[in-house]
Amino acid sequence: MKLLIFLLLFTTSLFSQIKISDVGPNWKSRVDSALILIKKYDSTKYNFLLKYCKQIGFSNLKFSTIEGGHTIILSTYDVKYGSIHNIASALVHESAHLFFYNSNFFSTFSEEEKVCYSYELDFLLKIPNCEKYLINNAYKNIINN
Repeated sequence: MKLLIFLLLFTTSLFSQIKISDVGPNWKSRVDSALILIKKYDSTKYNFLLKYCKQIGFSNLKFSTIEGGHTIILSTYDVKYGSIHNIASALVHESAHLFFYNSNFFSTFSEEEKVCYSYELDFLLKIPNCEKYLINNAYKNIINN
């Protein structure tokens, strides 16, 4: 019980820089777990995420996206049915889109997607026992964009 209380206090204060909407059962804790995973396996991408993302929300859209310059909107599908690795990869991917949104660097959507999937793939390859379908999806989208 003491460990559970410690973990709840630790994760709540750890991500105080990013506001996570609390809309579904265990959704916030799943996002917290994904953030811990990012920090553990790629602290550079974690710090990048902290720099550009101030809020994480949720939507019934088919895919995760961004809203404005500092908000990542996770697909409810990713949160309900995806693994923690999937949620983490969506956060990493969308943080790259936030960079494009906030920079004066212009590219086509296809070029931007290729860069974002390459950034995501680099992260996925660092996770031990990462699901192959996530890695294959990133490869496929790099090739097709």
